[in-house]
Amino acid sequence: MHGNKRALALALALAAATATLTATTASAAPRAPHTPHTPHTEKASVAPDGADGNSVSNHQSLSADGRHLAFVSRADNLVAGDTNGTEDAFVRDLKTGTTLLVSVTADGGAWDGHVLDVSLSANGRYLAFSSTKTYDGDDNSVWVKDLRTGALQRLNNAVDTGYNAIGSPAISADGRYVAFVAQHTSDEGPAGDRWSRVYRVDRVTGERVRISQVPAEGARKSAAINPSISADGSRVAYQFFVPYPSSGDWSDAYVRDVPSGKLFWADQAPDGRVSDAQTEFPQISADGRYAVFNSLDSQLTPDDTNNSHNVFIRDLRTGKLRRIDGAGPTAYTAYPQLSADSRYLVYVAGSPGAEGQAYVRDLRTGRTVLASPAVAGGPSTDGADFPVIDRHGRTVAFSSWATDLVPGDTYDTTHVYVRHLK
Repeated sequence: MHGNKRALALALALAAATATLTATTASAAPRAPHTPHTPHTEKASVAPDGADGNSVSNHQSLSADGRHLAFVSRADNLVAGDTNGTEDAFVRDLKTGTTLLVSVTADGGAWDGHVLDVSLSANGRYLAFSSTKTYDGDDNSVWVKDLRTGALQRLNNAVDTGYNAIGSPAISADGRYVAFVAQHTSDEGPAGDRWSRVYRVDRVTGERVRISQVPAEGARKSAAINPSISADGSRVAYQFFVPYPSSGDWSDAYVRDVPSGKLFWADQAPDGRVSDAQTEFPQISADGRYAVFNSLDSQLTPDDTNNSHNVFIRDLRTGKLRRIDGAGPTAYTAYPQLSADSRYLVYVAGSPGAEGQAYVRDLRTGRTVLASPAVAGGPSTDGADFPVIDRHGRTVAFSSWATDLVPGDTYDTTHVYVRHLK
């Protein structure tokens, strides 16, 4: 059991209105000059003097207006006084160039633990993050920081009998609701229901709701991961592992409507077809109407012949399913996220043997824009990971180890970048 908990904790560690920011530790870095309203890329994981952050930065999250960027970094030179020597949570004001160290104790002391992941509320005021001391899972916690007041709240670890909060927080637009993964910590309960679950907590009332379904009797390894939450907190999407599949379909995407209890099977194959591969990384739209995900399943739509992952958009109101193809017949698409107005889709696309690039597609016009271009033009040499997008498709953040995204760059480690499209 402890081996399973450690594996899950490590998987979560790897997998993964404008507020007035007040903090004990913040710093401002000089901003590169650019012509207003022209597309440009900036490196966000930088020190106050503009030097590169001296260790890995990733797990980016954007506020709805695109002004505030949250991320995780092991670098200790992003702000003054970062002395704990481990991964921390940061929020950067992209307008002022000020970076805030968020993962500090209530009295401003150094954080005792490794920050695993972050989720910034759409209004930019609240940051949810998970932290661990040992990566075992038993000492993981989920926290919420009010960036305006500095108040720090630890969500009650004991969310259900034998279950503790472990990580992957997703916070609603106003910070009231937080969805997260909870881990089994005892041998209580049915044998098939002892793996990770997704829960949603109401931070105002304290109500805790189990989001992921109860596995079928006798099921094994029915774990739920990767939660995503709608703006009002009423709907939660998640990935659910299918025990012992016969067709290669070991993972599906679901959406729970909390008020009604209704469960949507977002990647269900049509016309009684049997799915032949897995679905991963589901995201729910801000209004809760659409679920987006990437899937290797070739049975979801006609003429799916690229033998690779594709991004799909499911309209939960009409049931319509739309596939997002890459540029060529063998290209893949993955890691999708919709803008809050559901007009723009950011995703990664690439061809076999080539690095995946970040793209933004206007779902109304079909126009697609490269969001990770090299300084000289065209795709960057080393691609982009897990892009996120603001409310109106104007700002995209992603992590990359590429050296050609900003002028004069050289390789040192993975950084977080921001592409301003408008």
